[in-house]
Amino acid sequence: MNPINLAAGVYLVETHYLGQEGIASCYVIEDNGQLAIVETNTNHAVPFLLGAIADLGFAPEQVKYVILTHIHLDHAGGAGLLMKRLPNAQLVVHARGRKHMIDPEKLIEGVKAVYGEEKYRELYGEILPIDKNRVLAVSWPANGDAGGAPGPSATTANTLALGNRTLELIDSPGHAKHHMFIFDHYTRSVFSGDAFGISYPRFTYGHFRLAFPSTSPVQFDPVEALNTYRKIMELEPSHVLLTHYGSIEDLAGAHDQLKEWIDFSVTFSAKRYGEGRREKELYTLLYKDIGERFDRVFRAARGSGPTAEEKEFLFLDADLNAQGLAHYITRANTSS
Repeated sequence: MNPINLAAGVYLVETHYLGQEGIASCYVIEDNGQLAIVETNTNHAVPFLLGAIADLGFAPEQVKYVILTHIHLDHAGGAGLLMKRLPNAQLVVHARGRKHMIDPEKLIEGVKAVYGEEKYRELYGEILPIDKNRVLAVSWPANGDAGGAPGPSATTANTLALGNRTLELIDSPGHAKHHMFIFDHYTRSVFSGDAFGISYPRFTYGHFRLAFPSTSPVQFDPVEALNTYRKIMELEPSHVLLTHYGSIEDLAGAHDQLKEWIDFSVTFSAKRYGEGRREKELYTLLYKDIGERFDRVFRAARGSGPTAEEKEFLFLDADLNAQGLAHYITRANTSS
């Protein structure tokens, strides 16, 4: 699949994440011969990103920035390998995520603990460290400490110059504390990462396109998520470009769905915790609740619930969201 032009100098690149299309995208921004890449997905996506640069008629040396919205591995796992292929690029990341890009050992250990060594290799390959002098950590002084010393390469200006356009980096907790989104002032496009939820184009029925938040562990915060959604909407963007997946056209409709899902998430996680559900049982019931909500939404949109194949497609999101809600409500009830 060739890069898809979405706006002036903005291109979507399919990453073939998990061997499928339409799950995870990266973006290339070009202005006056300078390029920025937003997200990297995993090592398996690096050939597609390099191929997209070539297809657009540019060279790896022209990439000025690789920008990560956050450091979850479906967004950042390929950063180390990609940076080795881009000799002039700086990696731009939230200050809270900087240390994990320089020394990814804890990220690797966490994935191996969940999936095991063999599955880790299959999903991500070898996650490579990045020279600290090539990492530009972004912090927001008004918010206090953004997670540790940003190191020798740092910015608190929160803007990047790419050709003649300005890319603004905006702190966006809710999904994760180390999350930021990018606002391209030239096209008024928001590159939202997971800060404006998940919406797969395949689940579009007439004017309705399914959208739901990512409440994955371990830093989901519903109040911050709602604030971030509001922050994005107040920009009045021409496009919101999701990592999962592509451009959202009906921003108001998506925003309404996200708010409804957050309300559901908080209500049902509190209900299950109040019933005395804990640990595995808490997760199991929340997973069931999420599945039932998907069923209701699908039936309202098209008159029938999700098929077995659609449930399988949504399994990873439902699984991670249930885990995240279980962690969130437990933390909310046990933290001092």
